[in-house]
Amino acid sequence: MKLFIASAASNDIPEKYFIDCKNFLTEIFKYNHELMYGANNKGLMGLSYKIAKDFDRNIVGVCPEGYREELELIECNSEFTVKNISERNDMLTELCDAIVFLPGGIGTLYELFAALEGKRAKDFDKPIIIYNSCNYFDSIISLLEKMYTEKFTSINVRDYYHVSNNIEDAINYINSLKN
Repeated sequence: MKLFIASAASNDIPEKYFIDCKNFLTEIFKYNHELMYGANNKGLMGLSYKIAKDFDRNIVGVCPEGYREELELIECNSEFTVKNISERNDMLTELCDAIVFLPGGIGTLYELFAALEGKRAKDFDKPIIIYNSCNYFDSIISLLEKMYTEKFTSINVRDYYHVSNNIEDAINYINSLKN
């Protein structure tokens, strides 16, 4: 399965996220999944790349022109350079079978909200998985629920994504999508 894994590109995040996500990614790539990602070798993005590479998985890197130097630091099976972040997100969404969110910053949240809106607008119907490592996404999940309960959105966006609070649930859910 082709997984667009969206995550942090910072090495300065707390170690607990590296530890937990390393365990998660090691389990994911045991199952022959492919990595589609934003072509960065830092942070959780770099960790995704390294673990996929260790398992000799197919890796597709999509990089905006502004970050081209990042693409030169890695070796992907397929590499694409696009004009900007929006085009990167669109291409990764098009190429993947499912989108997996690990903890991240503004870029990751942009990708998450773009995926939710894309699914709501029926631009695509691919699974969205939020791996809630160390409860990182709790406040975002609460905000999404508040939007619905306070009628800022007429649809329950909770129906558009799956939240996994542990590795076993995430792996089982992702592997169930292959059937």
